[in-house]
Amino acid sequence: MAELPLLIFPQAKIVDPPKGRAGFPPLNALAKQVQISRLTPQFETLEKQFRADQAILSASIAGIEPEMVLVIETAGRLEDFQRAIANTPGLEWLAEWDEEFEPDEYFFNKDSKQQKTDKLVEGRLYLAMTNQQGLSELLALWNQWQKTNDLPPGKAKWRDVFSQIKVIRRWGIQEQLIETGVLDIWREDLEYEDTAHQLINFQVEFFYRRDRQTRKQNEAVFKTLLKELSGQLISPFLEYPEIGFHAAKAQLTRNSIQSIVEKIDRNELDINLLKLPSIMFFRPTGQSLTSSPDETAPIEAAPEYPVRGDPIVAILDGVPFSQHTWLKDRLILDDADELENEYQPGNRKHGTAMASLVIHGELDANELPLTRPVYFRPIMQPNPHAKNRVEHVPDEVFYEDRIERAVRRMFEGEGDVPAQADTVKIINLSFGDPSRMFIHTLSPCAKLLDWLSWKYKVLFCVSTGNINESIDLGVSEDEFNCLSDAEKTQITLTKINETARHRRIISPAESLNSITVGASHSDSSTISYWARRVDILPETKLFSPTNCLGHGFRRSIKPDILLPGGQQLFNTPPIGSSFKLSESILSPGQKVAVEGQPGDQSASSYTRGSSNATALASRAGAKIYEVIDTLRQQTAGAIQENQIAVLIKALLVHSASREGAEEALDQHLKTPANSRQFKSYASKFIGYGNANISRVLACTEQRATVIGCGHIGEKQVHEYRFPLPPSLANSKQWRRLTITLAWFTPINPNHRYLRQAKLFFEAPKNTDLLGLSRQEAEWNQVRRGTVQHEILESSKVSYYQDGDELVIPVQCNSDAVDKLDEQIPYALAVTMEVKEGISIPIYQEIRSRIQTQIKIEQR
Repeated sequence: MAELPLLIFPQAKIVDPPKGRAGFPPLNALAKQVQISRLTPQFETLEKQFRADQAILSASIAGIEPEMVLVIETAGRLEDFQRAIANTPGLEWLAEWDEEFEPDEYFFNKDSKQQKTDKLVEGRLYLAMTNQQGLSELLALWNQWQKTNDLPPGKAKWRDVFSQIKVIRRWGIQEQLIETGVLDIWREDLEYEDTAHQLINFQVEFFYRRDRQTRKQNEAVFKTLLKELSGQLISPFLEYPEIGFHAAKAQLTRNSIQSIVEKIDRNELDINLLKLPSIMFFRPTGQSLTSSPDETAPIEAAPEYPVRGDPIVAILDGVPFSQHTWLKDRLILDDADELENEYQPGNRKHGTAMASLVIHGELDANELPLTRPVYFRPIMQPNPHAKNRVEHVPDEVFYEDRIERAVRRMFEGEGDVPAQADTVKIINLSFGDPSRMFIHTLSPCAKLLDWLSWKYKVLFCVSTGNINESIDLGVSEDEFNCLSDAEKTQITLTKINETARHRRIISPAESLNSITVGASHSDSSTISYWARRVDILPETKLFSPTNCLGHGFRRSIKPDILLPGGQQLFNTPPIGSSFKLSESILSPGQKVAVEGQPGDQSASSYTRGSSNATALASRAGAKIYEVIDTLRQQTAGAIQENQIAVLIKALLVHSASREGAEEALDQHLKTPANSRQFKSYASKFIGYGNANISRVLACTEQRATVIGCGHIGEKQVHEYRFPLPPSLANSKQWRRLTITLAWFTPINPNHRYLRQAKLFFEAPKNTDLLGLSRQEAEWNQVRRGTVQHEILESSKVSYYQDGDELVIPVQCNSDAVDKLDEQIPYALAVTMEVKEGISIPIYQEIRSRIQTQIKIEQR
């Protein structure tokens, strides 16, 4: 099959944006008296709690101004509420996010006949800091609203607020301790009598206050209350205004933690530290971020291939064994923190494996290595207290800080050290924080990646995370062995689906600008010995049974793509029905270079997981870069330097398809209850599907890919015209059109939507010239992130003539700001294809018409 180069669109035409706005389902409106009856006890409780908190804190810290964080949960959407709070003295806006809740007797959606429906009710959760003045003002407005609809000038929005409030309450222990999981972790810690660990570490995240003096005062108060409990800081306070992050790490004695837990169990909440309104979350620290196999096997010597040029890929991970025969002279190791000194011989495993996969791919696949060196910045180190010394970031260190410093050093330098790798376009993060599953809001690390990605126009490839726990399949070994492959798949998918809420993607996989990579249940190995291992999910096109699962922020598609992460086997249970994850170094899996015994420079092992898949995504991005670099040399000015990373992002996703995987999910998980939303439902397992990178490195006679890049501003529309091949005119030949749009967005950490820029295109409909219909992903969900990937197919008769074109308008709207001041870099990829082997010259016909467009434009 002949490989042909990608094509490039001529410069987009700027046209006027379309008009119109989507509506929302009507919400039941409560009678005013009903709301007054519902909310009066809630306002009274707030007032009592405020006075009680004031008395408790004032007794410990003289002169402190009492405050409370208000949580206002509303049904429906309230626009401009932030402005209403800003106009209310004593109230300070903190945050907001969308939520959904089951309809109840008060709040529910109506259909076109004004009848109650079972559809989830959209709502929002608003957080605001209030002091005595703010609470008094709020209560006065509430009392005035009960008597009349007329509110003072600038306060009219509160009329809408009061009529739509579902719950108004204070921020408390449920959010601070319980939902973050730290209370359960404290209980577990207290179960073990370990004299070596009489101090328990934790992290505190503060509500970010815009006033610096207020932030400093909150720090001082926190240290005072910490000292009351015989605690102390173990890190400096950390601030990142760009992402609204303010935090510290601290420790308390076991006795203090015991006292806090016991008081919570008795519902005695007079704990000064927990009453501190500035604290948003308590979180655990010291979670393991990576794991690697202990055993190794010898490997043959690496073939010699030249290494030249500047690095395009960077890896942030644990220290690699850079002298391994398969890595030697291929890494630019920048160990600025001298973390290698923390390792014992044989422990440099995870970073070595990731470097091996990025540079060589799976060793069993016998691929050529990358021709450029890879920049490697260690940010993790062994945990001396953990089994097998797994690698992590120590308790007293923020890994957000290590990531930010590492990336800044790459592009700007650090102190007197100049920029170390400013040619990098892809940064590999094959790790995550298992203590921080994504629920509603982005983690600080995810926001950090978004900010860094925007600032430096670099693409982060991030792993979804892994679940390494046993799976209870409900059948014994003998019963399992009697099942067909379809029955095994059915049982396993059902069990995974039942525990999906415990398998959410982990920080920072929810990052908006990043590519999040999950593992498919496949590799290039052959199985030579099964032992007592079994494949509980015998379907290679599906996700790995160890994957963490999406969705992403605002139910966007996460993971973005799947790449091979190794076929993961499980050990059969000697008794019972719990199948345990096999950690064997034997195949199947992905063969990689690892550090063996001291002095051994040629060890290998088989590993598996989303970390591996992410490394392969970074490797694929490096291959795509070489294709782009060649195009830039041949077509000067078509692709700008700061558009390269976002074009790599677009092409990575452009290669993905759910084919095979979606059919398997449909067969085993589709039910009458989820059938209407099954495309969206399936995305949490497979995202946009399995990526096939070869499809975007070159074209064929039957497949043509055209790419375009640009910078777009708010309310602009960039119009691209895709020429239709005459050979398909009036034809019933099967054809597929794939369109992918990707961009980097600045973020607004104070807004519920976070992304400032919303880009999208309108996909062709079956009434268009090609008679196409949408396949795979759900049309609304694809617009919630920073990649829109649409696949459309048809075998119907097409009705067009030679010279007709498909118009693809790329539109840009502001999303988390009133006005978008930035020019947003984006990339568009469009592929038209028919079945290979058919004598239809799709590529040549599209190529000649693209060249004609360019010539016309140049006149």
